[in-house]
Amino acid sequence: MRRLIALVLVAGCASASAPPGGAERHTPPEIVAVSVDSGQTNVNVKAVEFRFDEVVSDRPTGSGTGLDQIFLVSPRVGSPEVSWHRSRITVRPRKGFRPNTAYRITMLPGLVDLRGNARKDTHTLIFSTGATFPPYSVLGRVFDWAAQRPAVGAYLEAVSHPDTTIVYVTATDSLGQYDLGPLPQGTYLVRALIDQNSNHTLDRNEKWDTLTVPVVNVTPTVELDAIERDTTPAFFEGILPLDSVTLRVTFDKPLDPLVTLQPSFFRLQRADSSAVEITKVQWQAAYDQARQAQVTDSLRRADTTKAKAPAAPTSDVPTPGGPRAAPPPPKPKSPPPDRGIILTLAPASAMHPTQHYNLSAHGLRNLLGKTRDLTRPFTVAKPEPKDTTTKRPPADSAKRVPPPARPPR
Repeated sequence: MRRLIALVLVAGCASASAPPGGAERHTPPEIVAVSVDSGQTNVNVKAVEFRFDEVVSDRPTGSGTGLDQIFLVSPRVGSPEVSWHRSRITVRPRKGFRPNTAYRITMLPGLVDLRGNARKDTHTLIFSTGATFPPYSVLGRVFDWAAQRPAVGAYLEAVSHPDTTIVYVTATDSLGQYDLGPLPQGTYLVRALIDQNSNHTLDRNEKWDTLTVPVVNVTPTVELDAIERDTTPAFFEGILPLDSVTLRVTFDKPLDPLVTLQPSFFRLQRADSSAVEITKVQWQAAYDQARQAQVTDSLRRADTTKAKAPAAPTSDVPTPGGPRAAPPPPKPKSPPPDRGIILTLAPASAMHPTQHYNLSAHGLRNLLGKTRDLTRPFTVAKPEPKDTTTKRPPADSAKRVPPPARPPR
């Protein structure tokens, strides 16, 4: 009986459980000590130990399933070995620390205590098992290209060439910034991944970008624009006449923004195979922007014709020491790639309702440079007839003003 009770007690101490009581805590676990100092050289340890000010859970928040997914060891040799010891966590490469090598260990957000309080910041430790550090890094920022905003927590790799077994890894901070290094001189294939399931592997429908970066006598700064990239060429998704001489063509995936659009990329034919002249081709975003600018200019012109009331005095004039508005978040250098193209026809080639047409296209590359010839028929819709059956309701006779009474004769 005593042996059974002892086994139960040991099993209960082997995993994280809810705290027994005391004042409820609302702050995440804090690091109180690390067995290796950042910047230290000639390090000779089997594992790096992180100590916290309370017991932490062995299961982090988010989509990850284990602590090994919130610890990155660079250079990477497989997944790191991460061991949980209540208020301590030890981290080591799967094959141990190599001699004369600079390491970066990154603890990502997601570590929680037993009450569910989660760490939201990133902690980085850099040390060397040799006497020096390599002098270079790759710096920059990762963007969600389609959303035009920084990619927070994006996973990055720098694969060395020609020795592709050496892979340096890191993650972006809350502003999408990253620091890949320390690195020796060489050529690296740098890849950024918005890792939705935190498995550090490119999966279907995940956004990514890659670039070959030479690191020679300088620390380069590289912007990476992550977006879904498909190996299949783009296909027609829709063809919609906006008016008799304007045609909107949409595709099932973004097109290469470096393509210089030309009318010769398209061929529009009537049902009798006669050609319809295309005079202009432009990206849909540029077309929509020009239309919006016209509307804004018209409203501005109309507004100038009206008498403006004097501006009311305001008392909340900002002072030099007062609160300032937060700066807007950074955006990528390039606008998002477009999935739509606007075709403008010659006035003499205007389309007619109920008529059948055939549109062909070639030379339109997707983001990986894949292309193929496309053909699709469409019919110009018949305009909807105006509703002439709706009659104005009769006036309310109860509200009619009675005629004045005639004077007596």
